[in-house]
Amino acid sequence: MAITSLVRASLHEAPEPCRACTWWQAGARGLDKERWAGGIEGRFGAWGMLYREDERTLGIVQYGPSADFPYARRLPAGPPSRDAVLITCALIDPSAGPWVVQRLLLAVAGETRDRGLIALEAYATPIERPDAPHLVPLPRAELEDIGFVPVREDGDIALMRLDLRGLITVPASKPSLLDRVREEIAERRAKRVPARS
Repeated sequence: MAITSLVRASLHEAPEPCRACTWWQAGARGLDKERWAGGIEGRFGAWGMLYREDERTLGIVQYGPSADFPYARRLPAGPPSRDAVLITCALIDPSAGPWVVQRLLLAVAGETRDRGLIALEAYATPIERPDAPHLVPLPRAELEDIGFVPVREDGDIALMRLDLRGLITVPASKPSLLDRVREEIAERRAKRVPARS
């Protein structure tokens, strides 16, 4: 399993429907995705995340500065805030587990926080769509599970926000509390002197 950045050079690893889709960028109008990707990469950097396993892409999330997705201003509960990075959509392979969405969302939150940006926003719906691979809007429960809160609501659509200023980044190499407890127990067991019979 690997979560990698989505950039123009890795666009070929995205699921087929995502490679040329520019709905968030232009609505129904045509727009060259490669050209758009080059522009956002120059200003912002990577604009998505891919969840890859055994050379297969099981999930994708697209995101970037809200200004780079002008069609998002037309949606109910909008517009997104100017200071936010907008998560626009996700596409998940039906064979993947539901945790793929959360892992991608957490990776986006961590990466955005590491860039020094203050907030993520996403459009969400409470409507359950267990068999729908294309998540637009995103599942509200998945966003709430990692700390998103509603900013505005319009019918079944909510604009959700996660303030990143309170997040603490934990290095992956640092052992978890559970790992440290296990090590301590193992050390104590190793130091025990066998009882004499």
